[in-house]
Amino acid sequence: MSSAHQDISGATRPLPGFDGEVARMVPFARLVAERQAIAGRYRAARPYPHVVLDGLFDPHVLDRVAADFPDATPPDWVQYDTANEIKRTSRGLIGVPAYANAFLWQLCSEPFLEWLREVTGIEDLVADPMFHGGGLHESFRGGWLNIHADWTQHPHLPLVRRLNLIVYLSRDWREEWGGALELWQPGADAAGARLAPLFNRAVLFPTTSETLHGFPDALRCPADRSRRSASVFYWSPDPEAVKQGAPITFLPGRRRTRIRAFARSLVPPIAFQLRDGLRSAVGRLRRTA
Repeated sequence: MSSAHQDISGATRPLPGFDGEVARMVPFARLVAERQAIAGRYRAARPYPHVVLDGLFDPHVLDRVAADFPDATPPDWVQYDTANEIKRTSRGLIGVPAYANAFLWQLCSEPFLEWLREVTGIEDLVADPMFHGGGLHESFRGGWLNIHADWTQHPHLPLVRRLNLIVYLSRDWREEWGGALELWQPGADAAGARLAPLFNRAVLFPTTSETLHGFPDALRCPADRSRRSASVFYWSPDPEAVKQGAPITFLPGRRRTRIRAFARSLVPPIAFQLRDGLRSAVGRLRRTA
């Protein structure tokens, strides 16, 4: 199968095979064309900024991602069954097959990050190469996730979490099965928004101590169905952690060495190339003499 690559500027060029599949995973041209309207919706939404994007991705792409979910829980996935949640998730990208892996990386590509910066106004967004907390998520009948505010500090890197993106992957999901993502404000008596986990629906919202969310009622889907999603978190550098980074440290050099290094910097590189070439030629002549 072949496809055409469409980059953030809208330029196209044909790409074959798997490269073509990867190139069509994210509709960059559409995102760029609609970024101002999407940014307006994001900032105007209640109970806090968020945006719902329906039908954004090629359904074929999402079907392929959904097909990468395992039947049995792999050893390197995480199975949660606690007082606040029942679900299973990949451990970042560990154990995630190639197609879904590529899809998640496309959602962390620089063109997509730049689009996110323009939509949200967060200018220093970066991706997490560890995908901590992100990846593939799945809940079965009886599964749930209590209303909560996410952690914001990365456990291993000097990053602060800023955004959540969830892409829902379950075909023909019925709203009576539950699983709607609820967005809450602290102290509210009811959810400010309820978003059903419909196939090809993407939801983007910020991560703060006040952006409460979850699906607090147990799923009522059939035993052979599940609520599937791909999740990506976006981050900003932690200024305090960055300040603690040590600059490069040179050992004290000898003055003569420093003078020689300075003198060497004044000589054009071609002079050294000619010198080395001459030495090599002389060496060959000596060996054949």
